[in-house]
Amino acid sequence: MDEKEHFERLNQYYKKSEIGYDFALWGSKHFGFYPNNKKISEKEAQILMQELVAKKLKLTSKDLVLDAGCGQGVVSTFLAKNYGCKIKGITVVPFEVKKANLLAEKLKVSDKVNYSIMDYSKTKFKNNHFDSIYTTETLSHTTDIKKTLKEFFRILKKGGKVAFFEYTLAEDMDFSKSEMKILEKVAKGSAMDRLKDFRHDKFQNVLSEAGFTNIKVENISENVVPSLARLRKFALIPYYFFVKPFGLQEKFPNASAAVELYNMARKGLIRYNIFTAIK
Repeated sequence: MDEKEHFERLNQYYKKSEIGYDFALWGSKHFGFYPNNKKISEKEAQILMQELVAKKLKLTSKDLVLDAGCGQGVVSTFLAKNYGCKIKGITVVPFEVKKANLLAEKLKVSDKVNYSIMDYSKTKFKNNHFDSIYTTETLSHTTDIKKTLKEFFRILKKGGKVAFFEYTLAEDMDFSKSEMKILEKVAKGSAMDRLKDFRHDKFQNVLSEAGFTNIKVENISENVVPSLARLRKFALIPYYFFVKPFGLQEKFPNASAAVELYNMARKGLIRYNIFTAIK
C-alpha cells in the first residue's frame, strides 16, 4: 500500500467531513452508547461511550495515556477533565491538532493533554512509555494492522492495558454482492483500507499474535444501533434521491455509511466491539 497516497486520502476525507462531524457529532468521531431500555439523548450517549473508555482502562490521575487517532480531542479532553489523567493524542490530520488544542484551552485541560502529528504505526515514543492506549473507531485507517499493534505493544508499559472501540465484519460470503460492493466503496471513500482485517471472532487472534494477553471482547452493537439510526435519518433523503441512484457511495461515504451500515448492522454483518488486553 502506498502510505503517502493513503494519508492524502485520509486527510481529504476528514477535511471534507469536518462540517458534518461538527454538526452531527459535535466534533467527535465515535458513536454513542445507549443503555438497554433507556431513552437518552445522543449527547448523553456520546458521554457514556467516553466514560466506557475510562472504565475499560481503569483510568486514574496517575496514568499517562495514548489516544491513537485522537481526532479533534473530544475524547481525550473529556477524560483529562473528568479523570485527571495525562493524555498524548496523535493524528495524521493536521487541522485536527489545532482544533484539539483549542478545545483543550476551552475546557482548561491544556496542562494535561498534548497533541501532535504522528503515524501510530511508527511513533516517536520510547519503549514502555504509556500506562494505557485506546482507539475509538480509528484502527481501520491503518495501513498495516499488525505493524500498528506491534508498535502499541512496544510503547506500552508491562502490565499496561489497551482498549480498542472498533468494528468487525462477517466473512465476505455472508454479504450479498451489492452489499459488498457498497461496503468497499464506503471503505475506500473514508480511507478505511484495512477494514477487512477486522473479522467477527477473529480479531482477538491478531491481538494475541502481537503479544497481548488477557484479551476480552464485548459486542455492544445493540447499544450503538440507536446512534446509527439517528445518523440514518439525516442521510435517508440525500442517499436515496442522489447518492445511490448515481452510484456515488465512494464520493459520499458518510451518507452511504449512515444508511447502508445501519442495515448491515441490523443483520449482524457488522458489529461494534470493545477489545481490551494487557501487555
